[in-house]
Amino acid sequence: MNTTISSDNNEQTQIQNNRIGTAGLVLVLMSFILISFEGYIINSLNDKSLFFTLILPVLIGNLWLLGLIFSIIGLRINPKGRAIAGLIISLLPIILFLFTAIIVSPQISTPIHFENELKERKTQAIERIKDVRTAQRAFRAEYQRYAENFDELERFLYTNPTELRCDIEQLRYIPNSDNEFIMETRFTKTSSNRTGPFIEVRAPYKLFLDTIKYRQEIINLIDEEVNVFDRYPGIKFGSMEEANNEVGNWEE
Repeated sequence: MNTTISSDNNEQTQIQNNRIGTAGLVLVLMSFILISFEGYIINSLNDKSLFFTLILPVLIGNLWLLGLIFSIIGLRINPKGRAIAGLIISLLPIILFLFTAIIVSPQISTPIHFENELKERKTQAIERIKDVRTAQRAFRAEYQRYAENFDELERFLYTNPTELRCDIEQLRYIPNSDNEFIMETRFTKTSSNRTGPFIEVRAPYKLFLDTIKYRQEIINLIDEEVNVFDRYPGIKFGSMEEANNEVGNWEE
């Protein structure tokens, strides 16, 4: 008989104590309801003081935190249904934040980072290719032709000092890479039937941009430059097709 009474008392105590789990669910739901109507509540207040605009978010945060704590405590008491529901609902903002940070945020930030890197690396490549052009112009003034390769150009620069922004040994390299500029020179007839030297020095985007980190962005950039704007997908000066006074495509 005493055992039966004791068992009944334990069940009643569990049911009574399980109100903690219920309280957790109610507090969490209240915080979500207030979040849903937060903007409306603040805008409907006659007094738009800093007090009202700050106290409501604090209240919502405290309700959510208490709901989370009560739901966790309620998991120790049977029945656990409402405590579990309160815990799941209270964790939704954390799950949403992690989802945004891990999946959504990179998709938004990657194009921005790529644009910044493209601008920076393109600027550096242009500064270096300008030095190549300066050196080749000095070489042409001396020999009435362009240096056929960087080895010949470097030998000329060592004996004929020319004002450059970079070291002579670095002249051939595209900044932010170990790749060299692609350089072509030749003699050919101009439209006026005069034979003269032609030069074209270029650096495709794929040689100085991060093709691993920004693979798709670079594919899109090259496709846009070629098929939409009909431009060379990178930087270059000069032309092997026509005399253009070593004009760079960044100057056109």
